[in-house]
Parts: sequence; structure tokens; C-alpha cells
Amino acid sequence: MSHLVSIIRQRREHWVIALMLLLLHLAMWSEFGSALSRSLMLAHLGLFLLWQPLWRGDQQLKWQDTFIFVILTLSFLMWINWWLVFGWLVLLIGLVGGRILLDRNERNMYMLVLIFLISELLIGCVTQLFSIRISQGVQQLFEVALLILLVCVMLIPPGRSDEKQTRPVDFLHGITMSLLISILALGSLVNMYSTGADYPTALLQTLAAIALFLFAISWLLSPHAGFSGLAQLWTRSLLSIGTPFEQWLTKLSRLAQQKKSPEEFLEASMEALMELPWVAGVKWNAPDSEGSRGIMTSHKVELNVSDISVTINSNRPVGVALLLHCKLLMQLLGNFHIAKTRERELTHRAHLHAIYETGARLTHDIKNLLQSLQTITAAMQQSMSSKKTDIYELVQRQLPHVSQRLQLALDKLQAPDRTINEENHLKSWWQTLMGRYKTGNIEFRSDIMANPIIPADLFDSIVDNLLENARNKRQIEIDLKITVTLRADQSHIALNVCDDGSRIQSERANALFKQPVSSNDGLGIGLYQAGKQAELLGYTLSLKHNEAGIVCFELSRNLAYENDNPQYGLFTSE
Repeated sequence: MSHLVSIIRQRREHWVIALMLLLLHLAMWSEFGSALSRSLMLAHLGLFLLWQPLWRGDQQLKWQDTFIFVILTLSFLMWINWWLVFGWLVLLIGLVGGRILLDRNERNMYMLVLIFLISELLIGCVTQLFSIRISQGVQQLFEVALLILLVCVMLIPPGRSDEKQTRPVDFLHGITMSLLISILALGSLVNMYSTGADYPTALLQTLAAIALFLFAISWLLSPHAGFSGLAQLWTRSLLSIGTPFEQWLTKLSRLAQQKKSPEEFLEASMEALMELPWVAGVKWNAPDSEGSRGIMTSHKVELNVSDISVTINSNRPVGVALLLHCKLLMQLLGNFHIAKTRERELTHRAHLHAIYETGARLTHDIKNLLQSLQTITAAMQQSMSSKKTDIYELVQRQLPHVSQRLQLALDKLQAPDRTINEENHLKSWWQTLMGRYKTGNIEFRSDIMANPIIPADLFDSIVDNLLENARNKRQIEIDLKITVTLRADQSHIALNVCDDGSRIQSERANALFKQPVSSNDGLGIGLYQAGKQAELLGYTLSLKHNEAGIVCFELSRNLAYENDNPQYGLFTSE
């Protein structure tokens, strides 16, 4: 039953309203106070329960509330008179006028409903309440015109609706609308009795006076008028403009839990902002993301919250109250975005701290391994014979280098706050690299036009890491071809490690060098640390190409400014 009520209210609401108003019209314009009129009014109240915007259609009322409502309904039907009808019409006008309208069809429908209720109040109820005589022709004209309005309400297609969302009511707007209509009715009566004019003339005069008053107030409150004092009187209704803050806060909290990165959270929040009825478009710019949604109109509000720049576009000029509302909404969004950014930074710091602690624990084991390797290396160098096998040559080439690398790693672990850089000439380093990987089935290419001094430990660390990842990839792609290319001249150094295998997934490729990437075959913490080390020494490590058949990493540096910063890149003549 509750599901049926929800469908009727959300998908066929205009039919319910039209039928509800039709029963009200028949109850007033038929023999008022008769059994038929009371029955029609009872049916009208039943349809009002289906339409009412105060409770959800599937909400179960407490027995106390149900008992009070039944008592009030029976009392209303038993002692029904024109004063009760007058109060009921004023209440309906307030509920209709206070509805937050979401799209054009709903605005048109409720505008017709409001015209119907006001006409019933001024023509049908007030004339009967104060025994005002109206010509039979005018009365019949209004009866037919009101029926035509109901037909138009039924013919208007329903607007966009969400079955899970209730339509809120702005009680300040509703009360304002009810008071204005009451003043219009009572003011027309005062004007009629004081000037002796007939009721239609007095009604038109009062309507013109109220319209002129509203126009003056609207102009004074308009942002184009240059006044700001009167606008502050309306800021108390701020929480009812646009959307309730508790709903916006709940939505942001849910998005913060669902989205992992600050970029995803910011994009989802902007999409949620577009759901507000007064927002036509939005554009944002943050350090990690930028984008736009909706339509860019001439009425816009530019806001800066922390490091986010947001431009909100509206279909109408934005007043003082709505501007303050926008600032508060964006302040909430900015606080959540800062929290997500700090959460990611804390995660990275915790990850790096764990790596540092792990390295400290491994220091002792590396020291023992280094002592063993130094002993083996010394014994081999002392017992070398004139005839050497290929394996013996490989061991001879690799063991001194491994010993040197382990010693350097041990020095860094023992003094992590001290910078230790091993320098070497580029050509000498290149010859050593080709000798180490002579039997590794790797193609080496070079175009060396200069011989600068380079940080050898940086180049060794990055090349070894990239070649290890490529060889791990070769275990899956058997015929993988690995190429190492070095180009150097007076202004540029570029070292490329490429393969002709499959491309790296876009999600992982975008995260390389920015954060640790979980992987079973490399491309994880090693490249992240290598990128940070290269940045500290003035180099750039990047994924140059990422396509099927050409996956290429590049370590590069522009040497055009080496005269100003001669720490690296000093050239030697040969």
C-alpha cells in the first residue's frame, strides 16, 4: 500500500492535485453545508493526505497523530463554515507557495494551482463570508475558468522526480504567501467599505498596491540596486534556500566515504551540486583536478575555498542571502576536500615510515652480506688463473659492483639524513653498464657527444630498477626486446629504457612517480623512490611512451643552465 501511495504521489502528483482541487471546488460551489458538500470535502481531505508535502507517503504515523488528525477532520466536517474554509484555503496557499520547485513543468503546474486557490479564496469564499453580491455572469465565468485551470493542471506533463526524495517546504515563503493573500483579501474588504467601491474594483486596486509594494521591496533587495542593509533581513531564511544544510552535509559525508582520492571526491561533489534546483552550471579548478558541468550562464558566483576555485552559475541573479549560502556550502566542501588530501598524505607518510623502519631492521643483515661478498671478492681476485670461463668473467664483473652498491646502501641506511652521491663520467659509467649486462640479451645504443659528470648511484639505481622490471616482464612475454639508449650533448642528457611489449594500464601509469603502486611484477615502490631521488638531483624520470609495442621510460636533464648550478653536468675535454 505504501509503495502504491509513493507511486501516486511522485509519478501522478498533478492528477492527485487536480482531483483534490476539483472536489474542493464542487464542495464550495454546490449547496454548501449539505451532506453532499460534506462528503465531497471528506474526499478532498483524503486526497490531501496523498498529496501533502509534510510527511513521506510511506511514513507510518503514530497513533497519537492519527487520533488527533481524525478528531480535527470530524470537527471540521461537523462545524464546517466559510471561516473554516477561509483558513483551510490560506493553509493550502501556504503549502503550495512554499514548495521548492525543481523544474519548469512543476513551476507551471504549481503556478496554476496557486491561481486556482487564490481565485477560490477571493471569489468563492470571501464573497460568501461577507455576503458580497457578484453578478451571475461573473460567477459562472469563474466557475468555468477554474475548471479549465484544473484541466490544464492535468495536461501538464509531470516533472523530474525522485521517489526516494521528499520535496521540502520553505515555511518562510509559505507563511509569506499566506499573509500576502490574507492581506489582499482583507485589504480589498477595507477598501470596499471605506471608499464605497464595488468588490471587483476594490480587489483590483488592492492588488495593484500590493504589487507595487512587492516591486519596490524586490528592487531594494536586488543586488543591482546597491543597497545591502535591507538584504540582511532575509539572511535568516538562508538555511531554507537551495537545500537544507543537513542534507548537504550527509551527502558530502557519504561521498567522502565512497571516494578514495580527493580528485574523485571533488568531481562527485560537483555533480551533487548540480542537483540543486538553482544551479545551472559549475566549474572548478584545483591543484589535482579541474572540470565543468552544466551550462555556463551570465549569472555566476566565483568562490575560493582553500586551494579550490569554484564558479557557480545560476539562471537568476544571485542575491546576498544566496551568496552567503553558496559560501557556506563551498566551505563545507573545502573542509572535506582538505580532509581527503590530508588523509592521502598521512597514508603516504605512514607507508614511507614503514619502509624506513624496514630498512633500519635490514641494516644488520646487509652488513653481514657485505662482509661475505667482500671476502669472496678478495679470494677470487687472489686466485684468478689465466684461463677464464664466461661464468667466471660474469662473476668477476658483477661481484665488485654488487659489493660497491651494498656498501653505498649501508652508508645511506646508517646515515639517512646525510646525502651521499657517487660521481662518475658519463662515458665511463656507460662502458661499465654495458659490461655488467653483456650477457643479459639487452641491446645498447648510444649517441654521446659530451662527457659530463653524473651521479652514478642515481643512474645505476634507476637503470637496474627499470631493467629488472623489464626482465620480469620478459618472463611473461617471452620474445620481449629490451633496448637501452643514451644520448648526450652540450645541453641535454637522456637515458631511455624501452621494450616492445604490452602497455601499462592507464590507472597505474598515472600513479607512477606520484605514489607507491602495488604490483607483483615491479613498477611499485622502486620507481616512486627513484623518481623522488631524480627530482632531488635535478633530473626528471618519466614514462615517455606507453603504447603497445613501445613502452619507454626516460631519465633526462636539461644542461642549458649548468653555469648557474654547476653541481652536476661539468664537462671534461678528451
